[in-house]
Amino acid sequence: MEKENTITTFIKSELENYELKLTAKESGREGVDFLIGTNEFFLQSLDLDTIDRSAKIVKKDLGELNDNLFIALVLIIEDEARMVYLIPSRDLSQSNSNIFLNNDVSLMPSLSNWEIRISVHTIPKIVKYSIENMADKLKN
Repeated sequence: MEKENTITTFIKSELENYELKLTAKESGREGVDFLIGTNEFFLQSLDLDTIDRSAKIVKKDLGELNDNLFIALVLIIEDEARMVYLIPSRDLSQSNSNIFLNNDVSLMPSLSNWEIRISVHTIPKIVKYSIENMADKLKN
């Protein structure tokens, strides 16, 4: 819980630099944690100090992909939140991407997930989702 609070504080601080205010979502479907205006945010962290180099988001937790749903992906390096990417949920369905994968599990649909891969090869491609590149889109 403390780590989650640290991540939330980091995101709020980063967004304030762009005059964006992140507020907790008090009602609605599970998984959507925050709002910026009418945009909903699903918080996902990825600890790059571990072996894992991808974040998996259970499809039923995220819900249907839409224009006002974003994934706030926080990269943790050396036990500290360092980077935030704001990924429009619809971008998860990009078919020929080596960043976003659609993992459908037909025998157990509850295990189906969206996967976001992070590596030295994908970091240059996800820069377009950095806060500085997404801030103007969130102000509209």
